[in-house]
Amino acid sequence: MSPPLPPADFASGEPNVVRLAAETDLHRFYTAIHHPVHYDVSLMGRLNAPDGSYGVLYAAAAREGAFAETFLRSPGRTLLAGDFIARKAYVRLRIMRELRLVQLHGNGLARIGATAEVTHGGLPYDAPQAWSAAIHAHPGQFDGIAYRARHDDGQIAYALFDRASNAVQVAARTANLQTSWFFGLLDHYGVGLAP
Repeated sequence: MSPPLPPADFASGEPNVVRLAAETDLHRFYTAIHHPVHYDVSLMGRLNAPDGSYGVLYAAAAREGAFAETFLRSPGRTLLAGDFIARKAYVRLRIMRELRLVQLHGNGLARIGATAEVTHGGLPYDAPQAWSAAIHAHPGQFDGIAYRARHDDGQIAYALFDRASNAVQVAARTANLQTSWFFGLLDHYGVGLAP
């Protein structure tokens, strides 16, 4: 069964709103050769624009959520290759104004006619991208979407639309992940380094 699509009257509804206050920090792992603040306009991401008409930046409320969404994408894999880790970097982002995000988890799902399949289902991403487009086009001019991370549903992840780009700044970067806190994340998820 496919995830539900946005209802025809979605634009007239009032979704639950998650407010991220100014000075809130977000967390993100990214491919080190790219800029850490990258709004993806490809058709590849789960909550990307289905036609590439706007960009989406993925981040998380905590390092754990960012780690899970980046390094745990192959369920059951308990070893990460050193060269894969070496290609990644970490950034702590700071929000400079309040952001308003549609709550696509918890009771926010039923309120808009969605289910957790939207953010937790596999390919194809037709339904999640349709939700992204509907939320982006909503008269509420929301800055993005808050949802539960697929690879650790105890964590909250964010898909920020590029209309929020003036509110997102780099607070700190870590290019080399050979740090104690990163190894702590490996331990937290029971993941080791491939020989």
